[in-house]
Parts: sequence; structure tokens; C-alpha cells
Amino acid sequence: MLEGHISKAFDGALATLHVRVVEMGGLVLDQVREATRAYTEWDSDAAMRVIARERDVNAYNKSIDAEQLLLIARRQPMASDLRAIIAMSKMVAELERAGDEAKKIAKTVLGAGARPGPATSRDARHLGQLAVSLLRLSLEALDSIDLALCAEVIARDKELDAEYAAGLRRLLSRAMEDPRHFDVALEAAFVLKSLERIGDHARNLARHVLTIDGESQRSETNATP
Repeated sequence: MLEGHISKAFDGALATLHVRVVEMGGLVLDQVREATRAYTEWDSDAAMRVIARERDVNAYNKSIDAEQLLLIARRQPMASDLRAIIAMSKMVAELERAGDEAKKIAKTVLGAGARPGPATSRDARHLGQLAVSLLRLSLEALDSIDLALCAEVIARDKELDAEYAAGLRRLLSRAMEDPRHFDVALEAAFVLKSLERIGDHARNLARHVLTIDGESQRSETNATP
């Protein structure tokens, strides 16, 4: 999808950068899935795997940043190529932040807190599935530069936001019914918030994919009176 630019050598380098961002996204997707399972099943081994693999996410972040700077310095890209490189830099930042949220969830399991009850686990599992689905769709959109998928991700983020709000209301209702579980409810609220933020990062990733094609700029230009 990233062809026809300055030179064949640059096409190859840009395509390699594209693949690297998709690879990082796959790792972050696994982190979110594993962190959700760690919390809902209270699995400390899964949580420890998330913490351990956080180093790999950070390594991707640093190496891709270096590759992007090298591309700009050596190739002095045209506007369309530079737009793609900048967009991918922003995507890496979104993925790194999504990975941080997964790490936060894993740390909840490894902390001194108590295991959530069945109802709270059910809400977290549902929200986690939505976040994973949204992130997976945004990565598919990135992989193929699919603008229709980008639009779907952006639209479906509203569904995740609504489910987050509903889950938070149920959580607070349970906490008020039994104040002894307030600490568990507070931890759970942070977990639900992390999952909601992961959905936001997936949405932002889709928006950055749109800028690779220049679609968002064209839309804004056409909308200008």
C-alpha cells in the first residue's frame, strides 16, 4: 500500500517501517488480551508475562523512532512520504500508551488488592473484549490502509464509551450496597478506565491511518467555505 514514492530504495524502507509498526501493534494487542485475562481470572502468571513483555513494547518504540529519524535524515522525503512517516510516529505513541494501560491492569493483579467479584469480572471481561476488538480492527486498517475500517473503528469507539459508563454505574451501585468492598470497586474502576483508554488509543490510531492517505486533509479542505 505504500508504493510509488521517491525511489525503490525508499519504498522498501517505508514499507519496512510500516510492517514494524504493525508488528508492534500485534504485540500490544496480545498485551491487552493477556492483561484482561489476568484481571478477570486473577491470574498472577499472566500478569507477570504482561510486565515482562513491556520491555519488548518499549524496545519497539525506541527502534521505530530511530528508524523514522534515519529515514527523514537520509531520504529527505516528499510531503506525502513525510506525512506517512509522521503518522506512523504518532501511531507508535498510541500503541505505547495502550501498552502502558495493559501494564497498569497487570500491576493491579500483582498488587495488594483483592480479587474482583463475578459481576465486576464480567464487566471487565466484556469491556476488554470490546477494547481488543477495536484495537484489532485499527491494526487491520493500518495493515491495509483501509479507510472504511478506520471509519468503523471511530464509530465503534462510542459503543465502548457507552459500555464503560454503564459498567462504571453498576460498579458504583455494588460499592454503595456493600461499603466493605469499596477498595475493590476503586481498583476495578481504574481497570475499566484503562480499558476505555485503550479503545481511545485504537480510535486515535485509526485517525492517524487516515492521514497517510491524506483523506482527512482533503475532507477539511472540501469543507472549507
